[in-house]
Amino acid sequence: MIAVITIVYIALVVLIYKILKVKPSPKNVAVMVVLGVFLIGAVVINWKFSAPTSNRLVVSRYTVQLVPQVKGPITKIHAEPNVPLKKGEDLLFEIQSDTYQNSYDQISESLDAANKSVEQLNAAIEAARAGVARAGAAQQAAETELTISEKSEERLAGSVSKLQLQQLRQQLNAADASVDQANATLLQSQLGMQAAESTARSLEAQLANAKFNLDQCRVYAPSDGFVTNWMVREGTMAVPMPFSPLGTFVDSTQLILVASFPQNLLCNVRPGDRAELTFKSRPGEVFTGAVEDIVQATGEGQFAVTGSLPSAASLGSSGKFAAKFVMDDTEAAQLLAVGTSGNVVIYTNHGKAFHVISKVVIRMNAWLYYLLPF
Repeated sequence: MIAVITIVYIALVVLIYKILKVKPSPKNVAVMVVLGVFLIGAVVINWKFSAPTSNRLVVSRYTVQLVPQVKGPITKIHAEPNVPLKKGEDLLFEIQSDTYQNSYDQISESLDAANKSVEQLNAAIEAARAGVARAGAAQQAAETELTISEKSEERLAGSVSKLQLQQLRQQLNAADASVDQANATLLQSQLGMQAAESTARSLEAQLANAKFNLDQCRVYAPSDGFVTNWMVREGTMAVPMPFSPLGTFVDSTQLILVASFPQNLLCNVRPGDRAELTFKSRPGEVFTGAVEDIVQATGEGQFAVTGSLPSAASLGSSGKFAAKFVMDDTEAAQLLAVGTSGNVVIYTNHGKAFHVISKVVIRMNAWLYYLLPF
C-alpha cells in the first residue's frame, strides 16, 4: 500500500508540473522528493496507528486429548471424524467392560452381605442391651433382698437363717456375674458392629471406584464438538496414558480469533474497537467484528523456574502482542475451520480520516485470495 501511495504522489507531482508548466530542475525535484518523504511518512504513520492491520489472523478452538481412564481393548468406535456431537449424549467409543462388570458385581454382593451383617449386629446389640437391663434388674433385686435380710438379722437375731443369707449372697454373686456377662456380650457386639461398619464403608468406596471404572468403559463427548485424528481402530488396546491419546476432540462451543500485531501499533487499540476480517477460506468476503481483548503477555517474557540463571544471549522478544476478536456473524464464525488464516484491520477512535486506506486494503486482500490462495 505504501507503494501505491508513493505512485499516487508521483502522479500528482507530474500533474502539477504539467498544469503549472514548471520545468523540472535538480532543485525543485529535490524539494518535491523531500516533501514527498515527509507527506508519505505522515500518511503512513497516521494510517498504521489509526487502523493497524495484521496478516497473522488465525482461527483456533480448544481441543481435548482423548485419553481413557481405564485399560482394555476397544470394542466399538461410534464417532465418525468431523461429525458434530452433543456433550454427554453422543458416544465416542466403548472399551471391553467384562472385567469391570465382574468386579462391580462381586463388590456389590460383598457390600450386600456386609450391610446384612450390620443389620444382624444391630439386632444383637439391641438384644445385648436388653440382657444388660435384665441382668441389672436381677442384680438390684438380689442386692435389695440381701440387704433387707441382713438388717432383719441385725435387729432380731435368728430371724433369718445362715443358710438363707448364704443363698441370698450366692444369688447376688450370680447376678453380678450375669451383669458382667451381659456387658461383655454388649461390648463384643459393639466391636463387631464397628468392624462391620468399617468393612461396609470400605466396600462402598470400592463399589464407587468399580462403578466409575465401569462407566469409563463408555466414553461420551466431553462437550459439543467433533472428533478428529482418530489414532485407533476396534481391537486396539486403550491405555490410560496422557502421552498416548486415542484421538483429538475439538470443542465447537468457543471460537477463538486471534492475530498478532507489533506492540507499538496497539497503543491506540481498546477492547470494543470495530474490526474487519477476511479469511483465505472465504475469498471475496469481508466480515465485521470487534476487539474482544488484548493479551498483555507473551511467552517470550516468561521465565521458567528451573534453578538455572537465564542466559543473556537467549533474551529477546518478537515485539508482538496478540489481540482477540469476535465476529458479528456468529453463524459464519462457527463454519470456520480450525487453522483458517486471514487478515484483520482494527479501526481505532484516532485518525478516522485514514481508515479509508485500511478499508481499501482489506477488500483488496479479500479479492486477492482468489488469485493468491497461499
